[in-house]
Amino acid sequence: MKNMNHLSFFGFTDNPFRLTPDRDFFFPSANHTAVGDVIKFGLEMGDGFIIVTGEVGTGKTILLRWVLSDLSKEFETAILLSPLLMPKGLLLAILRDAGYEEKIDNKASLDHLLRTLNDYLFEISKKNRQFVVVIDEAQNLPAASIEQLRLLSNFESDKKKLLQIVLVGQPELKAKIEKPNLRQLLQRVTIMETLNPLPEKETIQYAHFRFSKAGRGDMRLSRRTCRELWKMTKGVPRQINKLMSRALLISFSEQKQAIDYKTLRKAGSSLNMSTGSKSPWRFWRKLVLGAVLFAVSFAMLFASTAGHDSLASRIHKTGFQIASLTSLKSK
Repeated sequence: MKNMNHLSFFGFTDNPFRLTPDRDFFFPSANHTAVGDVIKFGLEMGDGFIIVTGEVGTGKTILLRWVLSDLSKEFETAILLSPLLMPKGLLLAILRDAGYEEKIDNKASLDHLLRTLNDYLFEISKKNRQFVVVIDEAQNLPAASIEQLRLLSNFESDKKKLLQIVLVGQPELKAKIEKPNLRQLLQRVTIMETLNPLPEKETIQYAHFRFSKAGRGDMRLSRRTCRELWKMTKGVPRQINKLMSRALLISFSEQKQAIDYKTLRKAGSSLNMSTGSKSPWRFWRKLVLGAVLFAVSFAMLFASTAGHDSLASRIHKTGFQIASLTSLKSK
């Protein structure tokens, strides 16, 4: 395969930094594992509404797939990845994912779709099965569809909820459901968790973990390169994948068998990633140095042993001292 040429150069058996959410490459960070365990616990306890938020690229989708793959067989799921749907479209999508594609009519009324879903839920409940609706990128759901989900959560028997709902999205999702018009839904949320970027130590472990999963457990980054990787990506998994994938291509083009510090910097520059550390520090160093020079010069003026000099003479001397210090700094 042509697109595997640079990977085979390094001896990889798979692409270690692909951008698609492959659950075989799920990295069990402390935060991701904890959030995943909470989701599974909530589903097993029959909680009605579970919400998970996280910034772009923090690994929400791959976590979701990992959790669903680990559920027991008593769960049936409908997974919606494009939630830009109004209430009727939302119901149609749920029923189709549940296997009702040939049994429903696009022209059916909303009431008919609700009855169909309700009948389906009672049918699987008799078999001791539970239905879970999972919606990714849920921050894009229209308010009317979020309200429809709240109404769907009313489907229940005497002992349990017939429908459980997991909403996964960016922080805007939390802001949306906290609005006054959706306060009734917020009251039904039993679990609300947040995915965070990886800390520096786990960022390094993440990169080495992916090397290992792709067949190169012996490949390692230097300490300096690891530090730069974290500075550039801030621990966001998608950013790590982008940067490392580009660095592998550059290393391949230069026939290097590993990613070094310079290569990573080149990759970051080509992707417009920057540590952003030089310019601000440079500014503050200059500001502090300027203040120190002024203070020292002012003190020298009034501590001068030539106490009888005129003020004009002292100012002249101070100007000479500042110029001298500035000249020394530039050297």
